Amino acid sequence: MLKTLIFDMDGVLLDSMPYHVQAMQHIFDQMGVYMDQQLIYEREGERTIEIVRRLLKKAGINDNSFDPKMIVEKYIGEFSKIVELHAFESMPECLEILSHRYKLAVVSGANRPVVQKVLYNLYPGLFSVVITGDDILQGKPAPEPYLKALEMLSVKNNECIVIENAPVGIEAAKAAELCCVAVATYIEPHKLSEADLVLNNHDLLIDFLLNLRTNTPEACIKECAHLLKL
Repeated sequence: MLKTLIFDMDGVLLDSMPYHVQAMQHIFDQMGVYMDQQLIYEREGERTIEIVRRLLKKAGINDNSFDPKMIVEKYIGEFSKIVELHAFESMPECLEILSHRYKLAVVSGANRPVVQKVLYNLYPGLFSVVITGDDILQGKPAPEPYLKALEMLSVKNNECIVIENAPVGIEAAKAAELCCVAVATYIEPHKLSEADLVLNNHDLLIDFLLNLRTNTPEACIKECAHLLKL
C-alpha cells in the first residue's frame, strides 16, 4: 500500500534550475573555461561535484587544473546570492494536504546548505526525511540516495512513489526498484520515458497527487492516469 511520496527538489518543488545554471556559469566565466549549460539540465539530480567534473571534462579540462571542491564552494556562494526562491504554483498547498495522508521526503543531489535554505523558506516542516548530495557516497543515477531514504523512512519500495523531472533521477529511482512519476519541467517529455508515468506540467502533477489513493503504487498510477485521461 502507498505510504510515502519522495520528491526531487529542483524542477519538482522549486523553479530553480536557471539560477543553478547562472551561478555555475558565473564561476566558469571567472575561470575562463567554456561551460555547456545544457549538460546541467540533462544531469540534473546528480551530485553537484559530479556535474562539475563532467563540465570540466566536456570543456577538455583535466581535473588537476582546477579543484572541483573549490568550484562547488564558489558555486554555492554565488547561487545563494542570486537565487530567488519560487515554489511551483500551488505545490506548497498541495504538499500540506498530502502531509496528512503520507510520509513525505526529499531526495536531492544539491548540497545540504542549498536544500535546507529552500525547504526552510518554502516547505517548512513538511518533510520527515531529507537526503542531499552531502549525505551519500554515490549520488544519482546510483540508487543509494533512494535506498537511504527508504531506510530512514522505514518503508519498503512497494510502498512508495518517487516524483522526478530528470533522466538521472528516474534512473536512480528505477535502480532502487521504485515506481517513478516524472514531470517535464525543463526538458522534453520523451527524454523522461523511463518513468512509469510522464506528466507534461505541474498542473497535471498536482491533479495526480491529490487524486492518489491508498493502494499499491502501480495501481495508484494506473488509476490516476485513467482519471486524468493520460
